[in-house]
Amino acid sequence: MKPPEIISTERLILRKPRMDDAPAVFEGWAKYPEVTRFLTWRPHTSVEQTHALMKRSIDAWDGEVNFRYLLEVKENSALAGMIELRMEPFKMSFGYTGAFAQWGQGYMTEAVRASIDWAFRQPTIHRVYATTDVENIPSRRVMEKAGMQCEGILRKDSMHPNISSEPRDSYIFAIVK
Repeated sequence: MKPPEIISTERLILRKPRMDDAPAVFEGWAKYPEVTRFLTWRPHTSVEQTHALMKRSIDAWDGEVNFRYLLEVKENSALAGMIELRMEPFKMSFGYTGAFAQWGQGYMTEAVRASIDWAFRQPTIHRVYATTDVENIPSRRVMEKAGMQCEGILRKDSMHPNISSEPRDSYIFAIVK
């Protein structure tokens, strides 16, 4: 099941990426160590790396599993971040990153809520979940504000190369119908 190419919220348009988004994504978050600290990839050192990310993001829409959205602010068309929805049998997971200049504006919580709302309108999706590094307090707050509950710690669950070369513990948050 594919999500729609556009999901609209009060302040955002969640939309499929375009190749011409690469410079704004690079300048907005992909190049910042502060933003990529808890991600599974290192900061981009050139816009060419971000072009490759946009190509992978667009190409993934041809499949049935991973769907990345850019968060476009309706008021000024600025990009506020990216969220990826991952479809699984009877459930959906997601991951996200926010644009550095847009931190603290509530955009990511709005995008997460919209993604959960879309998922729960699908008759076959019964669970939505995500993980976050145990030290990533802002990400935990986003999920809590979106109505998700912490279900526990996944030990040595994910690689965050910007922090450590060893697997790190993650919290798992979920919400169910």
